Amino acid sequence: MKMQASITGNPVHEVGYRIFLLQKALGFGIQRFDAHNEVSNVNQQVIVHAEGEPDQIEAFSAFIRSKSYPEAIISDISVHEYTGYIINIIDYMHMIQIEQLSKGITAIISIDKKQDRMLDKQDQMLDKQDQMLDKQDQVIQKIDHMETAITGEIKDLRIDLRSYLDRKFSVVEQDIQQIKIKIGML
Repeated sequence: MKMQASITGNPVHEVGYRIFLLQKALGFGIQRFDAHNEVSNVNQQVIVHAEGEPDQIEAFSAFIRSKSYPEAIISDISVHEYTGYIINIIDYMHMIQIEQLSKGITAIISIDKKQDRMLDKQDQMLDKQDQMLDKQDQVIQKIDHMETAITGEIKDLRIDLRSYLDRKFSVVEQDIQQIKIKIGML
């Protein structure tokens, strides 16, 4: 007995639905199976063909009508008899493995390219960080020079202020001594 199921919804593609159905078909002992994605109007469809003993096909058809893959959003399911050729389930498994490997290779290549871009940006960031560290070292050197200059100026100011105050105190002491002489205290 042969059957065809059309599972319509958004999404039903790229969510693992065909693998889910393949696994269930294997569990039911179905010998011939295929599933492929199509687009009808704006809706995604998974078209499933299965061939096996009548009880296997009835059980598989009931499963398709009652259970859906968790990641899929189903809007319609139709099941009817089919008369065309259906590939051996083992050959379909090989085809789906190759398809999945192809997707994986594409993903790995994409990841590799993104990683190369990320490493380039990281190298640029490290270069900028090195430039920042160089500028920071220059600023620290300037601060050290300024500190040395300010310390020197403060020492010079202290020396100048001291000699100025020493002269003033000397003049004040002389004036006090003259005042004491005049008023007869000495």
